Amino acid sequence: MARSIAEIYNELNRVKENMQELHMYVCEGTQTLRRDTAENLRADLQNGSKVAIWRLWLWIMAVASWMVENLFENHKKEIQKIISNTRPHTLQWYAEESKKFQYGYALTWLGDRFGYSSERPESQIISYSSASEEAGKILLKVAKGNKPNLQPLSPTELVAFTEYWQKWKDAGVQLEIRSLPADQISIHAIIEVDRMVLDSNNKLLRDPQIDPIRQKIDEFGASLEFDGIFRLSDFVEALKSAEGVRDVRILSAKHKSHISGWQPILMSVKPYSGYFIFDYNDSLLEYTAVEDNLFTSI
Repeated sequence: MARSIAEIYNELNRVKENMQELHMYVCEGTQTLRRDTAENLRADLQNGSKVAIWRLWLWIMAVASWMVENLFENHKKEIQKIISNTRPHTLQWYAEESKKFQYGYALTWLGDRFGYSSERPESQIISYSSASEEAGKILLKVAKGNKPNLQPLSPTELVAFTEYWQKWKDAGVQLEIRSLPADQISIHAIIEVDRMVLDSNNKLLRDPQIDPIRQKIDEFGASLEFDGIFRLSDFVEALKSAEGVRDVRILSAKHKSHISGWQPILMSVKPYSGYFIFDYNDSLLEYTAVEDNLFTSI
């Protein structure tokens, strides 16, 4: 923040007091240097007293310094405003701008860039998006809807979204836009359960309407970030956290995308489409109940 004229004048006087070579010019008939302030100068000027020329020059310098500081302060504010309104076009920027696409509305020229004349949230159909850099181009993965029922854009929506980015992207940037059905996950596992908690259909004994294992699988799928990595270790931990589950052993795991058949998952996999669904029909979950050993002392 720019200083006031009085603050600058007082600071100049404090500096002057420490400059011994000036004392002979600014002392008023004594060997003692007078301590001057902006208030003293104003009082002397108002009561008609004679004022030393050096005091007036200090005041002029203070005014000039105050003007320069204010100019720099205004310049700083203008630069900060420009910075706040101009974001670097990072991968995250491409992902966020994808969600601002308004289906059915044209981009207009706003003086220095394309944009929408007004924001219409009801027309912003893209709810999930990610951006990554592959082979020298930016790959955008997008989907609409809400978890766990994400869907790809329709052919018409995809054409409009592609045209949106043709006008909005930086010149020279190559974009690949991908909006496909969900990748599928298939699991073959043995799950050890507690029959004091789960019935023969693996529902809660106290509430047969609840399937805690399937519930945990669905919650795990919903918790994955869009375009996030599916890890077998995390999946096992999610199953083990289900009420009534004692232990889990994965016998096999497979993954299928829109462009490939079933492929084994060794440890983890990233979705080609950006999101997964758990294929219950192709999965095999085997349940076993192992009784605890009971010891009786006599």
